[in-house]
Amino acid sequence: MTVSARTRAKRRRQGAVLAVALLAALAVAWSLPWGPDGPATVLTAPSTGPDPAAPSAEPSADLVPAWLAWIPGGFPEGFRTQIADEFDTTVIVAGDTLWMRASRDVDGDVVDRPEPPFRIPIDAFSVDPESYAPFLPEALRDEVVGALERGDAVLGATSAQLREIEPGGTLRFDGGTVTVGAVAPDEAIGWSELLVNREVGVRLGIEHDRYLLALEDGPTQRRFEQRVRSYLPADTYLRVEAPGGTPYVRVASGVNPPVVMKTVFGEFAAAPRTDDPAFLTMDPDWYDAHIVTEQVPILGEVTCNAALMPALRGALQELVDRGLDGLISIYSGCYAARTVARSDTAPPSQHAYGAAIDIDAPTNGYGDTTPAMDPRVVGVFERHGFLWGGHFLIPDGMHFEYGSSSARDL
Repeated sequence: MTVSARTRAKRRRQGAVLAVALLAALAVAWSLPWGPDGPATVLTAPSTGPDPAAPSAEPSADLVPAWLAWIPGGFPEGFRTQIADEFDTTVIVAGDTLWMRASRDVDGDVVDRPEPPFRIPIDAFSVDPESYAPFLPEALRDEVVGALERGDAVLGATSAQLREIEPGGTLRFDGGTVTVGAVAPDEAIGWSELLVNREVGVRLGIEHDRYLLALEDGPTQRRFEQRVRSYLPADTYLRVEAPGGTPYVRVASGVNPPVVMKTVFGEFAAAPRTDDPAFLTMDPDWYDAHIVTEQVPILGEVTCNAALMPALRGALQELVDRGLDGLISIYSGCYAARTVARSDTAPPSQHAYGAAIDIDAPTNGYGDTTPAMDPRVVGVFERHGFLWGGHFLIPDGMHFEYGSSSARDL
């Protein structure tokens, strides 16, 4: 067994607790800005057990309207210093996946302690507190900055619920233990699970500068992009978003962050493989509880997360019903225990949750600027709540992943 009885009981409660807490926030389903067919909706869960509910990405009116920029793999060395002189106010947010060995509540009681070699991946970020302060809502500024300056960690609200930890609790990593000093709304701290100052981040193992926030009056999106790009190597893949342009103001702004994936598809413990840390050995208890192999229309037998199956089956059946089933033919994989882009510092891929499926890979390769996926197939999958990788910053035309849940399904 890889987790304590208390932890297993906690995991069973999480779906119900989060669904109840977030019903009001999910009254309006969110959408992503670059899909050609409008909002992604109607991804439902299995009929047994509590319905998973993703935290709402509806932006708060209190959020500071910041410009956002990020590139795959992180900004080059020296970028943080150079870009600081380009805009009125900036902060660079560093981030990497940290592997949590244990956590304790404010009384010192163990909450999570996976049995070695398993650990829990945590989506962790670090900032300079003084530089980050202008990007925080005024009502949170003193509390969050104060915790960061003390060397404490700030948890997002959903992360704190998953951890069942309040201020005063602790999380232990290979690089040391941090005390939780504050809990903040997810959207106020970039949907991070854990936020620390840069000094603590270096000690814990956060190395890569992941995204830029800037406060600047007047620039068009094109001009903002040009100014950021002038500090980057030629032909760099770069995503920029104007204030309010994306529900996730963070790196990988176009897809669900790890904390959302955990809420909907279940949090796991895993062990990075010694021969290649980008591939994971999964906790067998989580695998048995969430990953299933079933028959679906067109593709036949697939292995995915049980929570993805109704939407996947619905999309494929609609293709059959509309006589479009001949447009796809090859099942190229769903569940795969690895990290994003096979990087050992990146978070687990949506495939590791069994929440993404690849179709017709030979004609829709990763990085192909013009994927061959028929737009009618894309439209059907998006209506069933999927995001299509062909719209990603680096196109991935074979790829469809979890997009959103609809409030009417809760």
